[in-house]
Amino acid sequence: MNLFVFDSHPEACKVWQDTAALHNVRACNYSSLASIREIPKREAQLLVVDQSVAGQPFAARIATICRDNPWQLVVATGSTLGVDSAVELMQAGVAHVFQKPLDRRLLLTALPHLVERAERKKLEAQECKQLSELFTRLTSRERDVLNYILVGTSNKETAELLSVSVRTIESRRAKVYRKLEASNVAELVRKIDRLEILSSCDLTRESPMPHQETHSISSALGSGGHAPVSKPHSNSTNLQSHATF
Repeated sequence: MNLFVFDSHPEACKVWQDTAALHNVRACNYSSLASIREIPKREAQLLVVDQSVAGQPFAARIATICRDNPWQLVVATGSTLGVDSAVELMQAGVAHVFQKPLDRRLLLTALPHLVERAERKKLEAQECKQLSELFTRLTSRERDVLNYILVGTSNKETAELLSVSVRTIESRRAKVYRKLEASNVAELVRKIDRLEILSSCDLTRESPMPHQETHSISSALGSGGHAPVSKPHSNSTNLQSHATF
């Protein structure tokens, strides 16, 4: 696990480095945000961004960082962050807000929870990639058949709607199940729902999902063969330390 600290104050970077060392976490310090573009998008990482490098408006800059790095856990720090600022930052997508000067004991307690959450993001990123690869196997005609499978259309009705033979629909249907590694409709729906949930976290990627709205799926699927992008849910706050675990 890597911890990337973007802070222009050496003493704060030292606090993070010392705390990370106690938890076997590798800390990398930067005095500007320029290096944030070099961080692998799908690796489990912790990003600590301080007011001193982000500039103003801080919440807007943080929101952009969270959007551009959906698989990283973002932590915000600053010397002028009150409760209202913490709420705004967490609504922007940060996982934790620390007021400066940094409390070493608080960091020592919070870091293991942050690492655990970052590791979960890594697993979700891997799962999202695997599911996305399954759906990219489908041809456009097979996606059409998948849409009809999801709404319960029979092979005969699907053949009439697509102006092909029933045998052709049966062949495409079998390919859909094989390529998506599913044995029944319930498994197809579960995979689509799961990919939709994971895709809502990865705001930089469009996922290849069927586009027809169905009553079997928890929410409408997006148009044009892609999943709709959902806004990230706002985190609730613990005002004592502006933390969510």
